[in-house]
Amino acid sequence: MIEAEARIATIESSRYLTRLAEAWVHTYPVRYDALTAEIQLPGGELILTADGDSLSLRLVGKDRERFDATKQSVATLVDRVAEHDTGVRCVWNDIS
Repeated sequence: MIEAEARIATIESSRYLTRLAEAWVHTYPVRYDALTAEIQLPGGELILTADGDSLSLRLVGKDRERFDATKQSVATLVDRVAEHDTGVRCVWNDIS
C-alpha cells in the first residue's frame, strides 16, 4: 500500500469537503456528509475529514504511477476550490 496525507488549516473545511465530493460524485463512487467523505479515485481511495479548523486528506493506493497522478489531481482541485482563501494549499506528505 502507498499512503499520503495532507492537512489544510481552514475554518471552511466542511464547505471544501462538500465541494470536493460534489466535483467527483458524477464520475466516481462517492459517499459523503458534512464531516467525512470517501471517494474511489483511479489512483486510490481518498478519505476527507473536516473539523472546526482543518481539512484532512488521506490517499491510499497500490500503483505508484496512478497514485502520484491522483495526488496531483486532488491537489489541483483543492487549490482551485480554495483559491479565495489566502494561504490554503494542498501539500502531500508521503507516509509509505
